[in-house]
Amino acid sequence: MVCGCARDELCDRCLDDAFAQLRGVAACRGEVWAMDVARQVPRTRPWPATDRATSIARRKVGDLSSDPRLAARLAAELERWAARWWSGPGAQLDVAH
Repeated sequence: MVCGCARDELCDRCLDDAFAQLRGVAACRGEVWAMDVARQVPRTRPWPATDRATSIARRKVGDLSSDPRLAARLAAELERWAARWWSGPGAQLDVAH
């Protein structure tokens, strides 16, 4: 059965389904973002949990959904994976040089 909810106002079930389908994309983009930053900045500090980082994360998933709740969940997932990669193995190594 197909739900008829609007793509920019997903029902809760469609929201959960879409998140399940797209969370891997957000995770991958988060890791790539962290890798890109690591080429410029040493990983000696924690990944920033700032409004600016959240804004960047939202832009990085902006093409995945027009539903604001789904976009927010995907951005949070992206940030979580960026921070996870950043603090993972080798986090104390300076990969920028």
